[in-house]
Amino acid sequence: MLESGTMTLGVNYWASHAATEMWSRWDAGAVDRDFQSLAEYGTTLVRVFPLWPDFQPITLLKDAGHPGGRPHEMRMLENGFEIPLPDTPAGRCGVSELMMLRFETLADLAEKHGLKLIVAIMTGHMTFRQFVPPALDGRDIFRDPIALKWEALFLKYFVSRMKKHPAIFAWESGNESNLLSHAYHPEEAWVWIRYIHGIIRENDSSRPVIGVSGLTVSPENGRSWLIADQAELSDYLTVHPYPMWKKAGTEEFNEIRNLLFTTAESRLVEEVGGKPCFVEETGTWRPISADLDGMGAAVRGMLWNLWANDCRGLLWWCAFDQDSFDIAPYDWVQPGLEHGILTADRKAHPAAESMKLFRDFLDTLPFRKLPRSKPDAICLLEDSEIANAVCILAHQAGLSLEFQAPAAPLKEAPVYFLPSAKGRAGLSTRRWEALLEKVRNGATLYLALDDTVLTHLAEVCGAVLTSRFESNDRMEYVFDGFRLHLPRNVSSRMKPLAAKILAEDADGNPVFFEHTYGKGKVYTLALPLERIVLNTPHGFNTDAWKVYASILPKKHPIGSSNPKLIVTEHPFDDRKTACVLVNCSMETMNEKLTLDSDWEIESFHSDRSDVRLTGLSIHMPMNSGALLMLKRR
Repeated sequence: MLESGTMTLGVNYWASHAATEMWSRWDAGAVDRDFQSLAEYGTTLVRVFPLWPDFQPITLLKDAGHPGGRPHEMRMLENGFEIPLPDTPAGRCGVSELMMLRFETLADLAEKHGLKLIVAIMTGHMTFRQFVPPALDGRDIFRDPIALKWEALFLKYFVSRMKKHPAIFAWESGNESNLLSHAYHPEEAWVWIRYIHGIIRENDSSRPVIGVSGLTVSPENGRSWLIADQAELSDYLTVHPYPMWKKAGTEEFNEIRNLLFTTAESRLVEEVGGKPCFVEETGTWRPISADLDGMGAAVRGMLWNLWANDCRGLLWWCAFDQDSFDIAPYDWVQPGLEHGILTADRKAHPAAESMKLFRDFLDTLPFRKLPRSKPDAICLLEDSEIANAVCILAHQAGLSLEFQAPAAPLKEAPVYFLPSAKGRAGLSTRRWEALLEKVRNGATLYLALDDTVLTHLAEVCGAVLTSRFESNDRMEYVFDGFRLHLPRNVSSRMKPLAAKILAEDADGNPVFFEHTYGKGKVYTLALPLERIVLNTPHGFNTDAWKVYASILPKKHPIGSSNPKLIVTEHPFDDRKTACVLVNCSMETMNEKLTLDSDWEIESFHSDRSDVRLTGLSIHMPMNSGALLMLKRR
């Protein structure tokens, strides 16, 4: 599960008949049929949610005569009645024995159908609603000592009781547990996760513990849940990329912006954190994104891109449509209800067919692990938001970039990218100087200015800012061999000192420079290209990627002139390599590929029969993928 070079397929699971009420309206037969259907469509990993107030139904009785009441006694709610805590291991922890028996049955059914479980133990947040035991209602889950005590008791009992079950793959604090309260500082987020993960590990050291989602590179703008902190405390990291809440949702669901969104988020978190990361949730509001066939195609494209970029796994949100419930939160206005790969009565949507076909494709390959592409450059990135733009432009240019946090010790690389460098781009004085030392010793630096205030820029770039003004227009930029017509909010006029001018705007102002700095090169772009194309609908339909290609030309053994036919290379050894091709557009492609004379095609593979290779001509329907195995002549 979730090994590098492999692809695990799964879902987030609430029972088809009852959703969040599945534990109180328990139906083992329905769960059995649900799991059978999921296994038939390629699912091997299922994320499940013991709803916290169902499993720990504690209520706090208080003395009268004090403001707000003084805590007197903890009891349990059973069938609407308050009962003393039973004098049993479960009772002393406020845990319902009945719910634990039901969870054991669920785990047994998962084992029966060959499914592994991620257990989000303390599920207190779900679909815009908070679910906490009555005793803890209104208490600060991250700080209140009564809350912390009963959290510990619940986790201790649940993990110690279930740790011997073979169906359980990993533990998790809960679902998006960072939303249970508010961490005002990164230290608060660190302390709470350290406390929770420590309790889990004390009671089961044999399984991985998964960190929370919603992480960022930098603590700027009040962000508290940091990639580096959570990587320190977790065995796996996760992302929950939903395009409708990010810039990926500004274009068609089946276009390149969205199809590489999950990939970009996952790669950023894994490479910055240094811990394995996978897509634990993704989905969309289907009525405003695509029809059912389009959704199936998009899932296919996402899977190919995730696999090609070693993103380890995709768990779709969610298993079943939730369109037949009038219970909270499903009758609130916020949730979407048509997220499933299966209908509420277990009929397969095309998305489920895509998952099954991809699972079958992986199972028939002549190898188990796809080698990771070798990085061509390091990308120093503080702003997580622009990771998607960097990822897309790099892929269109045929490049593989490795993300790194600017605050971390600088890794060795021949080329460094500093995209849309806002302010100091997260670089301290010593980190900036370390980067410049790499360049002076022969490395290449690409720097896209975004009101950048790093020191000695005139010396580093060989050009100096002469004026800056805000604007609200579009400008044409003329490069060698291509032109870009882009919006601009800020115009920064520069003049060369010792740098060579590589491009100008339509008014004749230089915007792209090449400068020798020590033994290395600095390429300076006087506009935040990544932020502009990210904020511009269909910004990736431009030739913006050619800026990256001009800095670091790259040629794969198999090539294409179509910037939406993404090619990645995966060397097994000097004589054997694989190339993965993904159609990241809504159009059917009929492309003539190029093949390096040193290589020949050994075999061709796809998950669909309508993807065909004839000689070097490839036919690829929208969002489809192909694998070409090559051997050296």
